[in-house]
Amino acid sequence: MNESLYQASLKVLTEAGVNKNVAVQASEVVAKDNPGLPNLGRTSLDQQVIDEAMFQYHSQQVVKHEG
Repeated sequence: MNESLYQASLKVLTEAGVNKNVAVQASEVVAKDNPGLPNLGRTSLDQQVIDEAMFQYHSQQVVKHEG
């Protein structure tokens, strides 16, 4: 696992308002991505976690821009 990538992802996601548990799980997925594998080596569960994190991230961005 790439610890610096994990920490950077976690910081960005939590500061953007993503639920802490989702941010932790998504950051763990991102930190173990392998660019040499199809779909970065992610399982379908990994991708579901990323999808949820991105949904929350984008939802928060809309709120910030509308507010």
